[in-house]
Formats: sequence, C-alpha cells, structure tokens
Amino acid sequence: MKAMICSLICLFLFISSTLLLQTRFLDKRYGVHRLNPECPWCEDKGLNEDVVYVPLNTSVMRLISPADPHFLADLLWMRTAYYFGQHVLTDREYPYLLHFLDLITDLSPAWDLPYLFGAVILPTEVMAVDSGFYLIDKGLVYHPDNWELWFFKGFYLWKFRGDTLSAAEALHKASLLPDSPAYLSRLSATFATQAGQKELALRFLQEALSNVRDLKQREILLKKLKEVMDSD
Repeated sequence: MKAMICSLICLFLFISSTLLLQTRFLDKRYGVHRLNPECPWCEDKGLNEDVVYVPLNTSVMRLISPADPHFLADLLWMRTAYYFGQHVLTDREYPYLLHFLDLITDLSPAWDLPYLFGAVILPTEVMAVDSGFYLIDKGLVYHPDNWELWFFKGFYLWKFRGDTLSAAEALHKASLLPDSPAYLSRLSATFATQAGQKELALRFLQEALSNVRDLKQREILLKKLKEVMDSD
C-alpha cells in the first residue's frame, strides 16, 4: 500500500514538473500572449491555459499517455483544428501552431495532411515563412514523392526568397511525380529561363517530353520548347 502511494505521489510530482517546465519553455519560446480587448470572441485567459496540457515533445507524450501514436496524432489534430479556428476568428495569432504540427508529424510522420496544412497556412496566414519551410522539408523526408510538397517548396522559394533557380528545380521535381498537373513542366522551364538558365529549361522540357503520352500535352510542351529556344 505504501509503495502504491509513493508511486502515485511520484507520478503526480512528475506530471506537475512537466507542466511547469512546459509553461516556462513556452513562455521563453513564444513570448507573452496579448489578449485583444476589442475582440468579442476572445476568451479571458492566458495563452498557457490555451494549450497547457500539450507536452513539450512526443517522448513525454508517450510516457504520460502510452497509446497508439497515430491515435494521439488524431487527438492532437482535432485540438489543432479547434485552436486554429478559434484564433482565426479572434486575435489571428498562432504562436503554438507549429508546435502542434511538429508534435503531430513526430507521432505520425506517414500522415501527409498536417505537412500540407502547415505548408499552406504557416507562410500565408501566420506569416511564419521559415516555419513553413521547416515543415515542408520535414514532410519531404517522409514523402519524397509528394508533388504537392515539392510544389509548395518551389512556389515559396520563388515568392518569399526570390530564389528562382531553386524554385525551378523544385517545381521540376514536382512535375515528374505521379498525379502532378501538366503545367508544372512549363512553369519550371519558365523559372529556369528567368534565372538565366536556358539550357536547364530546355533539359526540363525534354525530360518532360520523354515522359508525357498525351498528344495535346506534347503539343503544348513542344510549343514551350520552341519558345525557350527562340528566347534571347
């Protein structure tokens, strides 16, 4: 009996210490949350209370909740959806969004939806471009054949970093993957041409032509090939 009581006390102290360390960690990492006094939807509570039960990392989460990691990822995904929806209707601040998505993708790396969600939302809604790139690159480690992740990487390289050549290379990789839209071959060639890499653009188009079977698409690619060849 005494051993059981000691075990319960130790477990309580462990969980309390974890939550305390988490609070300090989140304060240091994300700063102080400012409530919007003019927001009728905002709840009158601090940011730590908003997600206080989310662990620092997946190791702690597995220790406290020893369950199927994919099930834990599902639960976190539902909490993420609520968290994002709540803040998009209120203060439009999302300091924990990357933390949520990072935990989910650690628990269930083969699930591609959280990576795609972060790829769209983090650079555009949250204005966290570096976080968006981080999640895209993390997704490509587990999903190297996902054309959408390569597309977002190429698009953001062009839009946010002005790196047209790297954008062309990423879009070209996307264009070679199954189910990718046909326009990506032409877009990658356009970016390569704009970067002053005419030969690279021609190689992209020739490689695309060797893989396409649709006659209409071949005609479009041949037209683009001629356009690049005739460009200065």
